[in-house]
Formats: sequence, C-alpha cells, structure tokens
Amino acid sequence: MFNKHSKPTHPNNYQKDPFVQKILAGIPAQTAATFTDAQLSELKRVFIERVSNSSAVDMRLSIPFFKRKFYLVLLMGKEKRSQQRLKNSEFKILNGFSGTMYTLAIISFILSSLYIIERELRINSFPYNQIEKVRESLKENPKI
Repeated sequence: MFNKHSKPTHPNNYQKDPFVQKILAGIPAQTAATFTDAQLSELKRVFIERVSNSSAVDMRLSIPFFKRKFYLVLLMGKEKRSQQRLKNSEFKILNGFSGTMYTLAIISFILSSLYIIERELRINSFPYNQIEKVRESLKENPKI
C-alpha cells in the first residue's frame, strides 16, 4: 500500500498507479475515465493526508446489551484544530463534563468487573485482618 514516504508517480502515469487504481475501483468506469492526471494527483494526496492524520489512540469497544450492541470510542491525539475554531466551540463545558463522565464510567466498569471476578472466584484480595494490622501499627508508631 502507498504511504506518504513513497516515491511520487510520474504525472502521466496516475491511471497505472496501484493506489489510484484502488480509489478508481469504487467509481463507475465512465466517471473514472473523466479524471485528469491533476485530479488524480490531488485525490491521491487527500487520501494519503487523511490516513497520516489519524489519531494516535483509537480504541473501539463493542458492548452487547440484551439484543442490541453499543460501542464506545476513545480517540486521542495532538490537537489540530485552529485556535479560532477552539475558541468558538459551544461545547467546551459539555465536552469536559462528558470526558469526566466517560472516564468515571470506564473506571467504575473496570472496578466492578474486578469485584465480580473476585466474588465469583472467592478471592479476598484485601482481607479485614490486614486493615486491623495496619491500624495497630499506626497506633504503635504514630509518626508514620
């Protein structure tokens, strides 16, 4: 597959370029035949830019819930929006709140899953007598 570091195709050979052929494969033949080399060059550039600008972290989790499936998506990467666009965002507070709630939901899900696993396997990873030992040691050495 083509990447942004590959050698450019000679301008007159865009119809023979494998990357461009894959793009044109999804377009009706009559329409594909009307593209000029300049248009094909720009199409190729846009597709390559799109692929190289993907997020650094792209996690997608599908969750079955009864007969339906829901999904969670977590995307992270360098902020590429202009300062004007960020300044005009109407959802700053909502985005911060949503991010916080999303994080809390994931943490809660992980902790509750661990609790259920411990309960089902009858594992006591933090027994009560350990808490008592810590309390006693604190009473003996209050400077700790």
